[in-house]
Amino acid sequence: MRIAVLSDIHGNYHALRACVSHAIGHGATTFWFLGDYVGEFPKPQRVMTYLYNLQKKYDCVFLRGNKEDYYIDGKFNPDCDWLKGNQTTGALKYTLAHLTAKDLSFFRDLPISTTIHTPGMPDILLCHGSAENNKQKLLPDDSQTEEIVQSYPEPYIICGHTHKQGIIKEGEKHVYNAGSVGVPLGCKGHAQYLLLEAAEKKWQPHFISLPLNLDLIEKEMICSDILDYAPAWCSVVIQVLRTGKYSQGTVLNEAMKMDQYQSPYHSVPDACWEKALAHYDIPLLTRN
Repeated sequence: MRIAVLSDIHGNYHALRACVSHAIGHGATTFWFLGDYVGEFPKPQRVMTYLYNLQKKYDCVFLRGNKEDYYIDGKFNPDCDWLKGNQTTGALKYTLAHLTAKDLSFFRDLPISTTIHTPGMPDILLCHGSAENNKQKLLPDDSQTEEIVQSYPEPYIICGHTHKQGIIKEGEKHVYNAGSVGVPLGCKGHAQYLLLEAAEKKWQPHFISLPLNLDLIEKEMICSDILDYAPAWCSVVIQVLRTGKYSQGTVLNEAMKMDQYQSPYHSVPDACWEKALAHYDIPLLTRN
């Protein structure tokens, strides 16, 4: 039995296709998706259509990540704060504008965690962040993570959200982070997912990294309207793919420090973004 676990696609269609093709080629017949399906790349509907078609052919489990909560809030909450933002939340606005009623209904019906029962095998808890909070990060060498993990009855926990693959061992508990399909950290120019194998009544993880055509992905970004919505954000995304460093959150936090700017997070001035990009030596994407 081989199962592909994919998290944090963030709209990277080419990365998603590469991971799914690799998984199928290596015997996976079941797919577990841990959330954050779209949000940082052009043509989000390509990703959603691909996932719907995959669901028709294979056994799939889908969870709701924190990104899906943003879109649900943006569509159904008239007081949604990020809709008031400037380019800081432009990628969210672009993505929401390209989602359908079917997509939003699909997101609303998803759980943030679920337990998988497989005959003859230990139970697995699937979650985007933690079982109770899809924004919670399960981190190595962290006392809060240890407390959270020990509270779960399942011996295996598989999560995402941090965009970093790895294993956390807490006593008899095994935590596997699937990493990020679309925007992995610490991994130059690759897409990542987890191939899980049942072996001798244990779940054996295989952490997969696959090379991507970054020039193609960047060209699509530059030619898309998403660049008009969120030029700084798009620039950080491409930089992460090329170098594996400085997440969107890291650069946003730096931008919020510039010129003594404090809040709100969704309306960071363009000048602060420019200074933050310069601080990390990130070139601003333009159409030339």
